[in-house]
Amino acid sequence: MRSRFQSIFVVFLQIFGYVAIAYGLCFGNYAAAATLEGAVEFHVHSAPDVRERLYDDIELVQEAAKAKMQAIVLKNHVTSTADRAILTHKTVPSIEVYGGIVLNEAVGGINPKAVEVMAKLGEGRGKIVWLPTIDAAYHRKTFNTGKGGLRVTRGDRLLSQTKSILEFIAENNLVLGTGDVSPKEVLVVVHGAKQLGVEKILVTHAMATVPGLTLEQMQILADQGAFLEITYSNTLAGKNADEADHDAWENVPFDAMVTAIKTIGAEHFVLSTDLGRSQAPSPIEGYQAFLDQLETAGISETDLQLMSHTNPLNLLS
Repeated sequence: MRSRFQSIFVVFLQIFGYVAIAYGLCFGNYAAAATLEGAVEFHVHSAPDVRERLYDDIELVQEAAKAKMQAIVLKNHVTSTADRAILTHKTVPSIEVYGGIVLNEAVGGINPKAVEVMAKLGEGRGKIVWLPTIDAAYHRKTFNTGKGGLRVTRGDRLLSQTKSILEFIAENNLVLGTGDVSPKEVLVVVHGAKQLGVEKILVTHAMATVPGLTLEQMQILADQGAFLEITYSNTLAGKNADEADHDAWENVPFDAMVTAIKTIGAEHFVLSTDLGRSQAPSPIEGYQAFLDQLETAGISETDLQLMSHTNPLNLLS
C-alpha cells in the first residue's frame, strides 16, 4: 500500500508540475526574449573605410538580413554612405538600407552643399545628417587627438552654416544626429532645430564620454522631442577595451542605462551598437547581446521592442 501511495503521489506531483508550467507559459512572465527580427540598427560602421572594419557594407547587411532585421543605417566618419546604401540594398533587397553624412573635415565640415548633394545622391536612402564626430572640437579636446576642431555654435547661437543645414533637414524630412559635439552645443542645436521645424532628432550615444550628457540634460532633450541613442559599444569601453582607441572612452554600465530608461521613459530611446571595429563583436551578435543583457538588467520586452523597432522606424519613416 505504501509503495502504491508513493507512486500515486509522484504522478500527482508530475501532473501538478506540468500544469504549473503551462499556466506560467500562458499567464506568467515567460515571454520569449526580445529578438532582432524586425529590429533596426541605426549606428554601425563598415568598409570601405580609412580604418579596418569587421565587414564591408554588403557582408554586414547580409548578416543583418539573415537575422531578419528590418533596416540598417550605414555610418562613416569621412564620407557619405547614401550612395553605398543604394548599391547595398540592390544587392540585398530583403532589408532596407540607409545612409547619410557626417559633417567632419573630409566633407568640408559644416558644409550645407555636402548635405544637399548627399540627399540628392541618395535617392531617398540618404536619411541622416550627423554633426561632427572625430573632428568636433569637443571630441578632440576630450580625447587629446588634436587642436582646434569644428564647432556648430557660438555661445548660445547657431552658426549661420549650422542654421542653413538645419533648415535643409527640416525641409527634406531628414534626421539630425548630434555627433560628438559638447553638451552645451547639443542643447543649443536641439533647441534651435526644433524652432526651425526639424522633426526628427537623435542624440548620438547620449551617455557616452562625448557628449557625456547628465540625466537632467537628457530629460530636457527628450522633453523637446529628441530621441536619445544608447549604444552597446559603450558597455564594452573602458580600460579593458579590446582596441586601444576605445579604452579612452569611459565604460557605461548597464545599471546606468536602465536607470536612464526607467526615469525618462523607453519611448524616448533608440538602441544601437556603434560596432564594426575589427576586434569588436559582430554588430549583429552585439545587438542581440545588448537586448539580452538589458532584459536581464530589468528592461521589459515591450520596452526593448519600442527602443529597437518602433522608435528607430519612426525616425526613418
